Amino acid sequence: MADDSGHDPLPADGHDPTDPESVVRAYWERVWLERDLDALDDVVADRIVRHAAEGTETLTRRELRTRLAGAFDAVRATEVSFDAMTTDGSTVWARITLRGVSLATAAPMSLAWLAQYRVDGDRIAELWGLHQPGADWSS
Repeated sequence: MADDSGHDPLPADGHDPTDPESVVRAYWERVWLERDLDALDDVVADRIVRHAAEGTETLTRRELRTRLAGAFDAVRATEVSFDAMTTDGSTVWARITLRGVSLATAAPMSLAWLAQYRVDGDRIAELWGLHQPGADWSS
């Protein structure tokens, strides 16, 4: 239902599915921080193209879910910082710092990410990502 401005209110989580930057933020906050793999249904296309150091692959949402579940066995994220974000149409570029704990060593850890996302409609359809453990690119 529209508010007094004529706009539909945002969902309770603040995620605006019409705004590519909001979709990317929801991916990191809901999936990585809250470890909510069901949130992938809301923020990732059923087939997503992923470009990384290992190469390019197309994953179904289910395959991405399995991959992330494996990552969650190694890392427990406690904070995500969006150090810089730029949006041009459906493309979002981001510099992100993920802080948490290595579950293998119980030691604090951080991962700095440089990423680019292509949002199609209201879901991430393609991503390019590189990360560096222990780096601080937040400033």
